[in-house]
Amino acid sequence: MSDDQHAHPNEESPNWDNPDFCPFCGAGLVDGGAGFMDHIDEADTCRERFETWRSNIAGDVGGEWSG
Repeated sequence: MSDDQHAHPNEESPNWDNPDFCPFCGAGLVDGGAGFMDHIDEADTCRERFETWRSNIAGDVGGEWSG
């Protein structure tokens, strides 16, 4: 793994706890909010994984969430 990557658990893991890195690929992010959204706009695989994760938790969050 390169120095710019962070060791993250696989996409099914509930242990995504460092917002400075993408939970799907481990890439460093400018920030955990807007930086993550910019990242998934550019990274097709991460965007697909995010959408899968989002659909899996949709029933757990009332309405739309802003985070």
